[in-house]
Amino acid sequence: MKYRFIATQEAEHLDSKTSRLLKPILVKMIDALIRRPRPEEHDSVRAVVQTVVDEIYGGLWALPPLPVDAENGHSSWVAVRDAKIIGVVRTCREWVDDLWVLRESRGYGIGQRLLAQGEAEIMARGYESMYLRVVQSNAATIEFYRRQGWQIVRAFPHERFPIMMLEMFKPIRQDER
Repeated sequence: MKYRFIATQEAEHLDSKTSRLLKPILVKMIDALIRRPRPEEHDSVRAVVQTVVDEIYGGLWALPPLPVDAENGHSSWVAVRDAKIIGVVRTCREWVDDLWVLRESRGYGIGQRLLAQGEAEIMARGYESMYLRVVQSNAATIEFYRRQGWQIVRAFPHERFPIMMLEMFKPIRQDER
């Protein structure tokens, strides 16, 4: 198992001197292969997505069949560990459409690696910025995206469900293109 150090800012409610201090945190990294899904894995990819949706949103909605097949497999990437799919990212044009990581694989850099892969794909398409949507009540995921450089653009009601969504944005620097 690999380790890396990251730094996080202390809570905002602390006094100004304390809030300027950074607390190092040791984060475990697990090995996983990031690659395109194989045709025979499409059901496994859909199962990962549905598992995470059910866990996070408690059955708020059932996803339509996730479009992961030969026609659009070019827009998906999976994280695989011990021959098991543990995460997936999908992109379309300048959008990160989906990023899902199984609970037992969170906190080990899998989401960060998948997001970086999706971002690289969007950059390679020549876009100057990228976007994603996230449920407004999903604070942990919003904080994850903020740590990766994403900013909130706007809040808006979901088009089908009685929940609020956030649109997030990340500019692509000139030196990254």
